[in-house]
Amino acid sequence: MQLRGLRWRIGLPFVGLGLAGSVLLAALLAVRNQQHSQTAFVRLALTNADFVREAGLIKPWTRLRGNPEPGDQTSLATQLRRVHGVEVWFRYRQVLEPPTEAGWQALLAAVPADREVHAVGADEVVAVPLTGTLFDLLCARPRTTWWHGLWRVDTVALLAAFWLSSLLVVWWTTRGLVRPLRQLAARLPEIEGPTPLDLPAASRADEIGDLARAFLRTRAALQLAREQGQRAEQLALLGRMTAALAHEIQNPVAAIKMHAQLWQGAADDDTAAIIEHEAARIEDLLNQWLYLCRPEPPALRELAVHEMLVQVIAAHRAQLEHALVQVELDADPGLQVQGDGKRLMQVCSSLLVNAIQAMPGGGRLAIAARRHEDRCRLTFADSGRGFSATALARLGEFFFSEKEGGMGIGLGVARGIVQAHGGTLQAANRPAGGAIVTVDLPLRPGPGQGVASGGGPR
Repeated sequence: MQLRGLRWRIGLPFVGLGLAGSVLLAALLAVRNQQHSQTAFVRLALTNADFVREAGLIKPWTRLRGNPEPGDQTSLATQLRRVHGVEVWFRYRQVLEPPTEAGWQALLAAVPADREVHAVGADEVVAVPLTGTLFDLLCARPRTTWWHGLWRVDTVALLAAFWLSSLLVVWWTTRGLVRPLRQLAARLPEIEGPTPLDLPAASRADEIGDLARAFLRTRAALQLAREQGQRAEQLALLGRMTAALAHEIQNPVAAIKMHAQLWQGAADDDTAAIIEHEAARIEDLLNQWLYLCRPEPPALRELAVHEMLVQVIAAHRAQLEHALVQVELDADPGLQVQGDGKRLMQVCSSLLVNAIQAMPGGGRLAIAARRHEDRCRLTFADSGRGFSATALARLGEFFFSEKEGGMGIGLGVARGIVQAHGGTLQAANRPAGGAIVTVDLPLRPGPGQGVASGGGPR
């Protein structure tokens, strides 16, 4: 099995650390057990010495006459060996009882009576002086090393608990890291999908949460780019269609307008005026489409705002009367801006037509033009039903319209024209009901806006 993946990359160092820690822990426990064992061995020797001295099993040196008789201490040493399971001797002037082999006796005879553990060959020996006598008590047992303590029950149990807890920590850590990353990897093919994507890891406050949130932001950016690409394709297709259609329609429309004007001059007939008006509407639509496919910079000249609004209202007089819409114009007669009259009239006509369509049962439209600091502010306030929340959020977006049969071009073109003049177009709902559209235009164009050429309203 190949050790690949993040789980192994994280788990193996933990396992190595746990192995090193367990070895160190085992060594410390073994040394500690050895020290405890030696301490217990010394305590056993001291206890035996106190017992022998207090029980008077060996005569004090003040009562001795010459050397002690051999064999008196041999039986006592044998009994202590049998009770405690260790070798016991009594030493008197380098002589051991019970006797032992010469080499071993020489080694034991050299052990100092300092109540400490001394290594003698393969054994360890403790020599304790019997106070008040001439004897020393010697206890010996096989020497213990630190690795002998590794197999103690408490040591094995502690190491098992350490390994179990270490494995649980490794499992929990790798699970907390690998599982959310696998979930993110599994959802990666859905990055271009249209359906909403819910990532639980995005609520985390760590680096994995940052990764999940970056994933969601990238997905949103890709969706936005795809939508913008689709709109760009639609605009490109519409531009090609518009250019071809406008080229084919402009000539017959111009002929219709010319003959309508000749007819109206020859006879006072409303039919000619209606024909001319409708031909003008077709021409306005063509202008919108042409601006959409070829947005040219505005041709600037001095423009009287009041006169422009009067012309716009007059051009739509028949439509206003038919829709039972009353227009109130409140414009400063001396207010002038530098702008492209043809384009700005197109903006005002589009806003006026939208207001009429928003009041199918009739209503009131208030148009105002006032100077606001160094800008000209135009407002179109109607008494219709107002904008929806979606319409306000997508104001000026091409091909979006909530009107039946609407193309979603007019407001987008109007906003583009206003922005080309260095202005802004905004919309809101009035507290008393209805909608209000505000156009802010600079009185003087900024650098790079428009060209100093002819234009103006026709």
